This record gives sequence, structure tokens and C-alpha cells, in this order.
Amino acid sequence: MESRTTAQSVGNRQRTLVLASSTDVAANDLCVDLLSSDGPERQRVLSLSYARRPMRIVDHWEAAHDALPASMAIVCPESHVDGEPPAGVHTTHVPTSDLTGASIAVSRYLDRWDGDGEPITVCLNSLTSLLQYADRDRVFRFLHTITSRCLAVDAAVHAHLDPVTQDDQTVATIATLFDAVVRREDEGGWTVQQ
Repeated sequence: MESRTTAQSVGNRQRTLVLASSTDVAANDLCVDLLSSDGPERQRVLSLSYARRPMRIVDHWEAAHDALPASMAIVCPESHVDGEPPAGVHTTHVPTSDLTGASIAVSRYLDRWDGDGEPITVCLNSLTSLLQYADRDRVFRFLHTITSRCLAVDAAVHAHLDPVTQDDQTVATIATLFDAVVRREDEGGWTVQQ
């Protein structure tokens, strides 16, 4: 319930950075709440996941909702292949360090859904993992491209970053691309900066 309230406090901000440990279960709940629209059965959900396998993403969505969204796409590394996804879930596998290939895959899904009038939500999970394969400047350029592309099709996008794995300058640089920053507090709650 707390994650739903936090997601609501983000409001209509289209770009949200989630700062929390990659092992924090509450961050996964917040992720589903940020991805969910008023009519999840009509929406388009895109997940670029370097941290979670496709079936875990599907399972987490189904645990929060009675049904899958109208269309779900998951772009992930080739090493994350974990079985055949259910109908309505599309997976695209890219090499881990191929940010250009990931950007093209994300853009193709956004192009496919653009203009159909249904809500589009995007999750980038996790920037922590991306920063293991590319330097900060390259990840920043990649994020700028993806977030700009999301804005162009009126898609809400959020990204996950574990702040203890990065220096303050990296976190601050990445945060400039987002309208809101949601931070997990030591006491277990969330703070939202807009």
C-alpha cells in the first residue's frame, strides 16, 4: 500500500528516478505501481531489464493485477532467457553491453504503440547494472535518448538506481534527466523530490 501512495505522490511526472537497493522488495512493488495506469488491462508496459528475468517481471505484474496488460514487452540481455513468455508478452534479447541495440529495441516498441491512445509505461531496471557495462557518460547519453523518446510518445518512464553503488556525482548527473526522484529512506519509507 505504501508503494501505491508513493507512486500517486509522483503524480503526472513523466520521468522518475527510483533510488533504492536493488535487493529491496519494496522497490519492486513501487516499480509495478509506477508502471500501472488507471486501466492496466488497456496499457502498454515496456521493461528494459538488466536486473530481473522476464518471467519474474511477469510474475510480479500478475501478483499485483488480475491479468497481464494489453501488451508487455521486455528487453533484456541474452543471458536472461528463462522460458517461453505467456501470450501478450514479447521479449527481445540484446547483448549486455549493446546500449545502441537496447535503444533501438525500446524505440521499436514505443513506435509500435505510439498513437493508439492507450497509456504507455516504461521501466529501466537497473541503471546500477548498466553502469557495470558502460561509463557514466555513455549511460547518460543512452538515458537521455530513451527518456526523450518516451516523452515524444507521452510515455511515463522510471529508472532504478542503487545509490550506494555510485558516487554522489554520478547519482546527481543521472538525476538531472528526471522530473522526480524517489528515495528509499533508512526507516523504510519513501521521499519524493520534484
